[in-house]
Amino acid sequence: MREKEILSRENPSVKRYVALAASRGERRKQGLFVTEGIKLTQEALEAGYVPVELLVTRESWEKAAKRLSRYLGRVEYLCWISPSVEKKLADAIAPQGVFGVFRQLDKGAQPVKISNNGRYLLLDALQDPGNLGTILRTAAAFGLDGIFLSDNCPDPFGPKVLRASMGGVFKLPIEPVAEMGALVEQLRAAGVETYAAALRSEALPPQRLPRKGGCAVLIGNEGNGLPEALIRLCTHTVMIPMEPGNESLNAAMATGILLWELYRDRRD
Repeated sequence: MREKEILSRENPSVKRYVALAASRGERRKQGLFVTEGIKLTQEALEAGYVPVELLVTRESWEKAAKRLSRYLGRVEYLCWISPSVEKKLADAIAPQGVFGVFRQLDKGAQPVKISNNGRYLLLDALQDPGNLGTILRTAAAFGLDGIFLSDNCPDPFGPKVLRASMGGVFKLPIEPVAEMGALVEQLRAAGVETYAAALRSEALPPQRLPRKGGCAVLIGNEGNGLPEALIRLCTHTVMIPMEPGNESLNAAMATGILLWELYRDRRD
């Protein structure tokens, strides 16, 4: 580990952090992502992500050292930043003065493993990063075997998703998918029952999700739901009963209810 002091807001490390926080394209191009705060930075370190830089104020390090000092041997650069630089980097209302720059793991080399007993979540065209982060946090809590994201979902390594996931993104196998329909067919061929969350008269209630065996639940866009062609590919549809006059729940809330039903038998 090497140390350096950063006092200028125009320092290249500062500019890189800001660019990575702001741009999905930049994160993909550089193969990096950023964290803010002690807990999220620690979660990334514990999950095995390689820290390129750890940027901290000296005052903040007094609080963070107990939780982060054990990982310093893996840090390439420990950067001591000024309060002015902290303000430049911070997105949180009450910043903790701790920021990380990490290398992304090669997810292509670690795809989600499909088995006929696995429990999976397929997310198609979600729009809101907060929804995705909350879903990832919930999926981690309920022990899913993997999550598949369509290309037009928010970046799971985006700052808003990371913050909402509370580290859940680091605890699950997550795989991007170019063609969701082909994946549904692959799951069915592997013996996994597929359930599309959709408003259908024939839709099953959440309690009818299978207690044993493989199961995959598909969640669609917050406004438009799942494409009709994708719904037809699934073996079943599932719908959460509601009082008359209500059309739908928030995507993250609905997903949480469905995932709890998948988890109950494993918990028991």
